[in-house]
Parts: sequence; structure tokens; C-alpha cells
Amino acid sequence: MLILVTGGAGSGKSQFAERLSMALKQEPFRYIATMQIWDAECRARVAKHRQQRAGKGFRTLEIPSHLAEQAETLSPGGTALLECLSNLLANEQFGEGADDPAQTVLDGIAALYQKVQHLVIVTNEVFSDGTPEDASMRQYLQYLGRINCRIAAQADVVIECCAGCPLIWKGEEQYDKILDRIPADRTFHV
Repeated sequence: MLILVTGGAGSGKSQFAERLSMALKQEPFRYIATMQIWDAECRARVAKHRQQRAGKGFRTLEIPSHLAEQAETLSPGGTALLECLSNLLANEQFGEGADDPAQTVLDGIAALYQKVQHLVIVTNEVFSDGTPEDASMRQYLQYLGRINCRIAAQADVVIECCAGCPLIWKGEEQYDKILDRIPADRTFHV
């Protein structure tokens, strides 16, 4: 099953994607971390996410770029949570400068999905905050929008999180089956 979880910054998408992954949990159970740590803010975000998933059984794999190559080395089966597409794209576009960073990311997703039974992907909502003046950032958002649309077209379930509430855009029947397996979480997280 392929699931895409999108939303704005602080929307609860990461936490929700983890809960979906837990409901679909099969070994090997992987967390594909794509963020490169550049500064204190990045370190704080990574620490928050590590604390959030502590004790949940994920095996964390740091794959900030070249996802297709890394996916080939994985053992087959299981469940993977990829966090997140926006970091992966930024690393490909602004790092080594792939000719077509969007296609590089899409190829990586395809290679990863060939290896796992369940793949939950986290991405950011784009263009809801307006269009940036910087040409390279506009190109980045266009690439991310293209990636999001391509994955959403192939996904079994597409969910948008807003203020911690999931909105099901695609695959409501499949989502309802997963929902029965999601443990109740009555704690409020900030």
C-alpha cells in the first residue's frame, strides 16, 4: 500500500504518518530520514522527530539523497516511512545538482516502493503560502508540486493534515480499514 501524507508546517503530518505506519507495521520496519543536519535548527527538528518515534520499533536509515541507489540495498518486504519528500528534493536540487531533481526523487520513490509492502510518505503542501520571489525556490516548489501530484496519482490513500486533523482526499475505504488498527492516542502533542 502506498500512502501520501501532506500538510503545512506544524500540521501534525509527521506524527499522523507515524501512527499510520504503526498500524501497517511489518518487519523490516524502517524510517527513512532525509534531512541533512546543517545547523542548530535542523538538529532540533531531528531530535524532536527521534523523540517522537522512540520506542516504536523503527530502524532509522539516513538517506538524504540518492534514494534509488540506497533502496536497491534494502532487504525486501516490510513497512517504510519516508520523512520527507521536501528535504529529499532540496538535497537533490541544491546538493549535487541532479539534471532533473524531481525525476531523481520519483525514481527513488519507485525503487523504494518496489522493495517494501507498505510505504508511507510525508510531504509538504506547496504554494499555499504564496509564491517566493527567488527563482530557484519557485523552481523547487514547482518540482515538489509535480512530485506530490505524481505520487498522489499512484497512491492508494492521500491524506492532508490540518491542525492535527486528517482529511482523506483519496482512498477512504482503505483508510477506514487502517483506521481500525490505529491505536487511540488521547494525548495532545505540541
